[in-house]
Amino acid sequence: MREYLNALWELTKRELRRKYARSYLGILWSSLYPFLRMLLVVFLFSTIFDKGIDRYPAYYFTGYLMFEFFNVGSVTSVTTLRDNKDLLIKSKLSKKTFVMSRVNTAFINLLLGSIPYIGVLIYYKAILTPACLLIIPDLFFLYLFVTGMSYILSILYVYFKDIRNIHVQLLNLWRFFIALFYHVDWVSPGVRKFIELNPIYSFIKISRDCLIYGRVSEGRFFVQAILYSVGVYLLGSIIFEAKKNSVLLRL
Repeated sequence: MREYLNALWELTKRELRRKYARSYLGILWSSLYPFLRMLLVVFLFSTIFDKGIDRYPAYYFTGYLMFEFFNVGSVTSVTTLRDNKDLLIKSKLSKKTFVMSRVNTAFINLLLGSIPYIGVLIYYKAILTPACLLIIPDLFFLYLFVTGMSYILSILYVYFKDIRNIHVQLLNLWRFFIALFYHVDWVSPGVRKFIELNPIYSFIKISRDCLIYGRVSEGRFFVQAILYSVGVYLLGSIIFEAKKNSVLLRL
């Protein structure tokens, strides 16, 4: 287990070096970009949405960080097996570690983006209660969900090269159905039900409630988050284990 964790950490560091090329400017940009994105959205939409959503900048920022972790983690993981084919053939490491290293890199980006996010929470006087601790299991289950999706996508890409472009386009559509910059109460009951059944919305809803408003979300959102994350992770693991050897022949 220790060797596995060490190998995973080394692969994650390699991905970080590749992403930032030992550039402090790149790290700074990863930290500031979500904040700048929030400022842009608030500038453009605050006159429309600000009056109806309490602490709107923090509301948007929370949703953006959570969705962006899923976005970056799943997109960068799609090409993992093909990008590392030489190492996969030569190394005895578990093939899953290569996928997880990219998910870990995306998670570190989330942590970097959380630095200015904490400042936003303080500025807008987020309500600090013990409910804030719920962000820990929320992030854990989101991590499971992203990892499971990444397993599936990395296998599919070996067989279908267009899966990356399809996934990116689906993500562009997906972000409109997670109540990222609007409130779910503003849409029709049918659309609202569809949004609330969206896997990513459950994670976002829990994080907004516990971090901004100091409250606990309805139990159904916790049930959905657990079922989606565990279900997708198990499905991804099963598919990955079933195809991990045969995909090497197609790389």
